[in-house]
Amino acid sequence: TEAILNKVDLSNDTILEPAAGEGHIVKVLKEHYPHNEITANDLIERDSRFGISVNGNIDFLAYNPNHKFDTIITNPPFSLAQQFIEKALTLANHYVIIFAKIQLLEGNDRRQMFDKSPPKFVYVFSKRVNPLRNGEELDEKGKPWASTMCFAWFLWEIGYTGDTVVKWI
Repeated sequence: TEAILNKVDLSNDTILEPAAGEGHIVKVLKEHYPHNEITANDLIERDSRFGISVNGNIDFLAYNPNHKFDTIITNPPFSLAQQFIEKALTLANHYVIIFAKIQLLEGNDRRQMFDKSPPKFVYVFSKRVNPLRNGEELDEKGKPWASTMCFAWFLWEIGYTGDTVVKWI
């Protein structure tokens, strides 16, 4: 999350994290933007180890708030990434920011989505990122999780229609 927040200024934005889990992304957002209105929702109701209030039992794909958010930022379930992006694009005024595998770029259906609504930037991690598993940084033996997957932050700026620019972080 730090990596993308160094690339975009959300200081005046209302922010929604619709798949907040235990609040890992929200924790970093609150550190960077302590005065922003940040809403954290998740399908599953659970406690946050960070003392962050996460609204549980909220299915983002069926979510119909009475207002839009300036920015929606999340790490959605990969199998639902396209649906999350399409929904987020209808609820955001400024940015949609998605953490996902670079493989998000593959697929005919997603290609059509990218043609219709191109991200402005894809920020590819130049070093492997070891994502958390079940909210944990370490496995049962105390070792960091290993990953052979390439991840990126995908950033849509609402109204942008140009070509997608790939950058490295």
